[in-house]
Amino acid sequence: MADLHTYLYLGLALVSLLAVQLARRRRSSAAHGAGALRLPPGPWQLPIIGSLHHLVGKLPHQAMRDLARRHGPVMMLRLGEVPTLVVSSPEAAREVTKTHDTSFASRPLSATTRVFSNGGRDIVFAPYGDYWRQLRKITVTELLSARRVASFRAIREEEVAAMLRAVAASAAAGRAVEMRPLLSALVSDSTVRAVMGDQFPHRDVFLRELDRSIERVAGFNPADLWPSSRLAGCLTGTMRQAKKCWDTMSSVLESTIQEHLQKNGSSGGGAGATDEDLIDVLLRIQKEGGLQFPFDMDVIKSVIHVSDYAPHELSQGTV
Repeated sequence: MADLHTYLYLGLALVSLLAVQLARRRRSSAAHGAGALRLPPGPWQLPIIGSLHHLVGKLPHQAMRDLARRHGPVMMLRLGEVPTLVVSSPEAAREVTKTHDTSFASRPLSATTRVFSNGGRDIVFAPYGDYWRQLRKITVTELLSARRVASFRAIREEEVAAMLRAVAASAAAGRAVEMRPLLSALVSDSTVRAVMGDQFPHRDVFLRELDRSIERVAGFNPADLWPSSRLAGCLTGTMRQAKKCWDTMSSVLESTIQEHLQKNGSSGGGAGATDEDLIDVLLRIQKEGGLQFPFDMDVIKSVIHVSDYAPHELSQGTV
């Protein structure tokens, strides 16, 4: 009898939930009327979780590939309560990235990306506009110019040589060589040395927290899937963990920046110095001033974070 009551209560709860969802859909359709948006096709959805059940049991990109084969190169999913447009053909990608690039330029900030981008103050998640253009100009003309990239050639050669020596030593000892961690270390160490300089005692702590930040942003976090629910973030501790991770990284970056300021003050380093790392470049730009938007320490830390983030994420195979 107790089991019967349990099933009865569950059934009533499910019927009530479906009734609420259907009522919300009818109200939404009535409000939009004939002017409702024509959304792309997509798989069937469930209440609350949306399309998430279609991704269970596979890697997300493989599951989306299989769904796109059935529903077309432009497909609409609903991950939790977040509408997600999936584009999976060269022609559709060209429409998004070239023909209608300004419409898709601004990336929506999830709860976790808002933490790790410092509220959208880095170049990756900054909203399209004058602030983004300022960061883009600095990146193109200072951080990633041909002259700047060439200045780090010695670092790249040293790191590649160190990796080859490690491979040769393993081969001489008859040990199998797993290349993925070696290549990941190569990219990470080359990037950290170019951004932070050769003297970076906090390397291990920073890279550990960088890995954690990538896991937080790339994963299907409840706080990101149900942004309107504070309960989703509180129960899982996602936002608390993300803030703790960012605070640790921010502290490391603050300490490193202060070390660079002291070094530059004692050595008299200035514009065009041949041994500038990217922190030196950003501090020089801040000192010169004349920018439309303030280039404060928070902006510098956000730019440094994304400078390390993108190459490290590529080396991990997450993009």
